[in-house]
Amino acid sequence: MIELSRDITFGQYINNGSPLTRMDPRTKLSCAFLFVVLALYASKFTAFAACLLICIVIQWISRISTLYVLRGFKPFLGFLLFIYIIEILFYYNPGQPQTVIWHWWVLVVSWEAVISSTLSIVRVLFLYYFVSMLMFATSMVDLTDGMEALLAPLQKIGIPVNAFIMVLVVAFKFVPIFVTEVERLIKAQSARGVRFDQGNVFQRTLKLAPLFIPLFVSGFKRAEVLSVAMEARCYGNRPGWRRSKRREMHFERFDALVLAFTVISCIVVVVINIMVPW
Repeated sequence: MIELSRDITFGQYINNGSPLTRMDPRTKLSCAFLFVVLALYASKFTAFAACLLICIVIQWISRISTLYVLRGFKPFLGFLLFIYIIEILFYYNPGQPQTVIWHWWVLVVSWEAVISSTLSIVRVLFLYYFVSMLMFATSMVDLTDGMEALLAPLQKIGIPVNAFIMVLVVAFKFVPIFVTEVERLIKAQSARGVRFDQGNVFQRTLKLAPLFIPLFVSGFKRAEVLSVAMEARCYGNRPGWRRSKRREMHFERFDALVLAFTVISCIVVVVINIMVPW
């Protein structure tokens, strides 16, 4: 039986009362943004090793099961492996000498290709981890309020920040609902005798094709219910007006410590990336 909800954990909120969950959403968003930029900047194995230490600290503060977090990487590991192989085989950098390991026809594997492809995959994994931890520790309401507070200055130049943030947050938080709906449709088809775990890749893909129409119909129905609920609450009735908040955000001492740790960690990783040759 296929159980997607056990493997696809992106977008789920875990309210376990951890220090990370209780933090100010503005602090969590700022730290997540800095860590994402850091992962994009890092280009050495030692820099990524330092990022791994940061992940260990985040994991300890979050009190979320490590196995649960690692389970979220499972659904797209096959796709990453495919990209990894393609990038190695078709690596091209004319300005850099290459140490060829294996060669056949137009396919060339070099040490430089292996190193570059490995760094790219590791970078993607770190990016996914940082964004996932932000989703795990932040509710939809807090995420919206935090982004509105951080991007509020953009409203002065006419950018509709509230509408943009609402669309973005709803899209992120729709992932678990989408996964649950797909799993429900798969179980319904399995009860009718369809075996999704048999056959080759193409046969399994053809078995999934009939699920798309009911999936889109269900998605449109949920979108209509959400729009009616927002309209009933007069959301967007007066553009430019600032909505009141049920709970005010407070920047505590722990938020300052975490933000200082984030800035210092980013500086250390940048220095390591510059100074260390590998």
